[in-house]
Amino acid sequence: MTVVGFKRKISNVNRLCFILGVVFEMGGEIFVEKIRMKYLVPWRLRFHSLFHRATPEERRPGAAPERALFLPVRLREVLERLGPTFMKLGQVLSLRPDLVGEDLTKELSKLQDRAAPFPFEEAKRIIEEDLGRPPEELFSVFDKQPFAAASLAQVHRAQLPDGTEVAVKVQRPGIRKVVEQDLQILLHLAHRAERYIPEMRPYHPVLVVKEFADWTLRELDFSVEGHNADRFCFSFRENPHVKVPQIHWEYTATRTLTMEFVQGVRVDDLAAIKALGSDGREVVLHLLEAFVQQFLSDGFFHADPHPGNVYVLENNVLCFTDFGMVGYLNESIRRELLSCFAAFVNGDMEGYLKHFMHLAERHSDSDVAGFQKDAAEILNELFFSQNPLSMAWLFFRLINKGAARRITFPTGLALFAKAIMTTESIGRELYPEFDFNSELPPCIQKAADEYLDSSKASRSLQSDMFDYLDFFRNLPERAKKVLTRLGEDGQMTVKIDAAQLLDIRRELDRQTDTRMLGTLMATVLVGTLLLFYFEHTGFVWRPFSSAGFALFVVLFVWFLIKRKWRGS
Repeated sequence: MTVVGFKRKISNVNRLCFILGVVFEMGGEIFVEKIRMKYLVPWRLRFHSLFHRATPEERRPGAAPERALFLPVRLREVLERLGPTFMKLGQVLSLRPDLVGEDLTKELSKLQDRAAPFPFEEAKRIIEEDLGRPPEELFSVFDKQPFAAASLAQVHRAQLPDGTEVAVKVQRPGIRKVVEQDLQILLHLAHRAERYIPEMRPYHPVLVVKEFADWTLRELDFSVEGHNADRFCFSFRENPHVKVPQIHWEYTATRTLTMEFVQGVRVDDLAAIKALGSDGREVVLHLLEAFVQQFLSDGFFHADPHPGNVYVLENNVLCFTDFGMVGYLNESIRRELLSCFAAFVNGDMEGYLKHFMHLAERHSDSDVAGFQKDAAEILNELFFSQNPLSMAWLFFRLINKGAARRITFPTGLALFAKAIMTTESIGRELYPEFDFNSELPPCIQKAADEYLDSSKASRSLQSDMFDYLDFFRNLPERAKKVLTRLGEDGQMTVKIDAAQLLDIRRELDRQTDTRMLGTLMATVLVGTLLLFYFEHTGFVWRPFSSAGFALFVVLFVWFLIKRKWRGS
């Protein structure tokens, strides 16, 4: 534990008492009691609770006390009262339906990150500390009045010396200290909840808080957001329908972010979009293509694409902003997602369910059979209904079902489910006739063509060539070790001293022989196929591949003989 001053300790305890008091006052008495911290709740609140009358919803027949304490509306109100860190936690949880369920994510989505602006003198001080000079010297024009303010930062309009219009994002003074203190308290409460409330353990509160802390601390480093924006710029460099503001790095640091100012209208402002002369359907298709590229091709996507972060420019051009929250999908997840979508396009429900289950993370208490049944019922509404569900809504519902069955999904996949739902919602607002199911297949086909592109496969082979060369270099030694372990008679000897275990010894011998032969045979087969491939490049002499094939045939016959002997 870090040694801190006495003043810091008092500050932490005071903040902890305030947080517990708000939770207690807003209906969380049982939660505070279960984590054994009621003694920190102010006396006046404990006295008031003796005469507290439950709300009609809390008094409804059959309502469990624990359920009533955590009504979605009540939790949202608690987070709003507790300040920026808890507001941000609510926003993050609204992106994780697999953890907290559908009802709560809907309510937490209503959290609005708005705050009163802080004085220009404070913004000036932070800019000077970060960039070495005051804004009057750095910019030819700097608007002292911010045009946007949130819990973590506010944004000023300015001009660079060359006349370029920019937006300068300045971090709220002292916010890092407040956030770090709240994160310490949240982690402490999560540990106690996991220790004293068994029903919360399946939701892994400690892991959730640690993940949230990682995200929030990265978001407080504006240079990280700048690098995210640069990556989006690179990804869409050849797409004329997507605009990403350019970062001006000479005017950017940890607490100050300067980016190109883009004049556009919010994607949900239909009247303003029509005034621009943009076509709603074209904008929606560009939006869908952009997100399919992020999800299935790049594996790096905007994780919070709500209407306030997506703008429409002239000529049906989209502009993305606010890159503090991004998601990642590794190649394995992207491959399974593409397989799910391909199964959807082909009307293959069993294939869809199989690949979707490959994405699930199972735990010791997971109800896999129950989840598969739930998933099959939902998929029936997509594959065998006259009015099928939207593919985006269906995926979101499948993720939601995991929470009830103690099945979770990778963070990136849960963020993907929320982002694709938001994409469809924006699409319907812009173009009411938008049909996600009919517009998705062309995008999926394009992503599949890119994935199976021969040039991409060739580049992948070249990047892995040294791995293959290392494999071939070590193959003789590995084969020698395997053959040595097999022995002259082809038997793997396992010594068991107890005479009564002789039958077990014989069975183990047979199983080990078969496994060793199978492994060796697979190794030789892979090596032979690679040798055949490299024949065309001139790297390998032809007799080597022929010899490899002959060795594979011999091992295969030997394997069949062993299997037959084992079965007799």
